[in-house]
Amino acid sequence: MKNKQLILSVILCLILFIIFVPFINFDNGIRCITTPCPADTTGSIVLWGVYHFSNIYFINYFNLIMGLIIAGIVSYFIIRVINR
Repeated sequence: MKNKQLILSVILCLILFIIFVPFINFDNGIRCITTPCPADTTGSIVLWGVYHFSNIYFINYFNLIMGLIIAGIVSYFIIRVINR
């Protein structure tokens, strides 16, 4: 039973992380001739995929680590509530 809960928690953590954690700074396709130019967007892996896997400019490692921690905590509590 504990192994099943752990596997479900890890899968839920990865799903939450992939959908909601904005840590990739990537090209959004906007081209400008003046400044400031909003040519980059910070988003999650899903949002990066929506923009057709465009160029990645920067990875915010703080958001990446904190997103993994928060997604892990949230998934743990969701699994605990479901199993009551």
